[in-house]
Amino acid sequence: MTTFPIDHADERAVRLLLSRLVEPDDHFFAQLRESAAFYGSCSSAEFLRAILDEGLPPPWPAELVERLAGRRAGIQLKLAQADPAADLQAGEAAEARFLIPGDADWPSALDDLGGRAPFGVWIIGAFESRAPAVAMVGARACTGYGSQAAGQLAAEIARVGTTVVSGAALGVDGAAHRGALAVGGTTVAVLACGIDRSYPASHRTLIEAIGQRGAVLAELPPGTSPTRFRFLARNRLIAALGLGTVVVEAASRSGSLVTARLAAELGRAVFAVPGPVTSRQSTGTNRLLCDGAIPALDGPQVLAELGIESAGPPEPPESEPRRADTPSEAVSLDPRTVLVREALPTARSGRAAEVLALAAATGLAPPQVLASLGQLAACGRVVKTGGGWALR
Repeated sequence: MTTFPIDHADERAVRLLLSRLVEPDDHFFAQLRESAAFYGSCSSAEFLRAILDEGLPPPWPAELVERLAGRRAGIQLKLAQADPAADLQAGEAAEARFLIPGDADWPSALDDLGGRAPFGVWIIGAFESRAPAVAMVGARACTGYGSQAAGQLAAEIARVGTTVVSGAALGVDGAAHRGALAVGGTTVAVLACGIDRSYPASHRTLIEAIGQRGAVLAELPPGTSPTRFRFLARNRLIAALGLGTVVVEAASRSGSLVTARLAAELGRAVFAVPGPVTSRQSTGTNRLLCDGAIPALDGPQVLAELGIESAGPPEPPESEPRRADTPSEAVSLDPRTVLVREALPTARSGRAAEVLALAAATGLAPPQVLASLGQLAACGRVVKTGGGWALR
């Protein structure tokens, strides 16, 4: 039995509870939802009563009803640990809101998932969900080529007002987010854990920056840990949020290829960055191209393929107002230099980054990092201190 009263008239509370009871993208519960929709309308409250065996179920096929009976023991165990009010408090402590369909800022693109759509999503920050968006995914252990390509593509896409969606992971994801942030664009990170957790931990600062200048989304309740299955389930949200998905680098067996497949199933365009045939990390992307994916050559070409018109460059972020006498770095800095700049700590933090550490963070070769540092130093943006480099 529950330790709290269930207000079936409170749509948000019902969806909070369902988010606790049902794992993301559980295919059985997706079948139940789709079957209920097929036979007639089934509200969230009716669905909750049905799976808890507290009322007459919708006219589901007997086979599904029998399978549901076998799942109820696990549901009751989860129910005993659920506390929607505590989840709201934890979300509030993380400065997150719980969005549900019908909210003004609900990402309506998620509705295309049908029975696989989330019951709700937690959000830190804000973004215009009706604005065009492009998803970018790829290898965690990406090469320097992959990191550079992701950063450059994201910068070119975000510079003209299109949102870049990715998963905040190491490698390509991180490079894509940094590329969008570097030009003052909007980027959205979709987490495979609770909204109050930063995963990976090394991307805590990056995820915080995304929440301040874009949005961080999570389907799972606060406090939830990431698992392999949850990463795969998270990919469907990334695929749904974008008008198209760009795979930058992927080995022959990669979660990024799963995202590409999900995007195709949703009728979204699939792009792939061509890679060297000698690179294992380009095996999957080159195979996508053989199977009909659109080559992703640069940002303008991707946007043109999607029919996205340029909305013009975004305004500089309020946290970093641009002085009238400062030349536009989005124009004067090449993409490699932008990657280096975004990887640098600030001098105010008391930290400094060595060349080798910057090379590891950006995927660039040390000589390329040195050249970029020279360009940044020439325009007065960096200072050498403590055996390393930092932003002024």
